[in-house]
Amino acid sequence: MLSLPTCKQVCEQLSENIDETISGPKKFKLKLHLLMCRLCRRYDHQLQLSVKTINLLEKSYHPNHSVKQRALQQYQTFHEDKHGKKS
Repeated sequence: MLSLPTCKQVCEQLSENIDETISGPKKFKLKLHLLMCRLCRRYDHQLQLSVKTINLLEKSYHPNHSVKQRALQQYQTFHEDKHGKKS
């Protein structure tokens, strides 16, 4: 029987997928989970919007180091509050 990843695992895999591409059975299971779970699809959509926004900002706006650090800290705090752990 095919065991699908949990929603928590899917969120982690989607975040990892930003930096490195998922392939093989892991990708198949991820796609299958996304087909069945609207909350994970919503998370994936929001994550992709965030990536696109950051990429657009990066092209047109070059914040100084302290602005980048604050943004990163805010994201990490949000992630810890949402998932109950440090990234």
